[in-house]
Amino acid sequence: MSEEYTLCDNIFRAFLKNLNLGPKEMNAKLGATYNSVKTVYAKLYEERLLGREGWGNYLPNVNGILLNILDRVEVLERSTR
Repeated sequence: MSEEYTLCDNIFRAFLKNLNLGPKEMNAKLGATYNSVKTVYAKLYEERLLGREGWGNYLPNVNGILLNILDRVEVLERSTR
C-alpha cells in the first residue's frame, strides 16, 4: 500500500486498475481489514464514484468521477485567484 495516499485513495486507484477487485479481493491485495475495505467501498458508492451491480459487485461511475474531478478543479482555480 502506498504511504502517500489514504486507504480510500489506494482502494479506489487499485479498483480502477482492476475492476474485478471486490472488497474481499481488495482486502487480500492491500492487507487492510475487511471491515475497513468494506467501509471504503460504501463511502465511494455514497460519493457516487462507484456504482453497484448486485451484492458486492462494483463498477466505476464515470459520471460521478468526472463531476468529482470538475469540482476539484473548480476549488483549485478559486484558490489561485
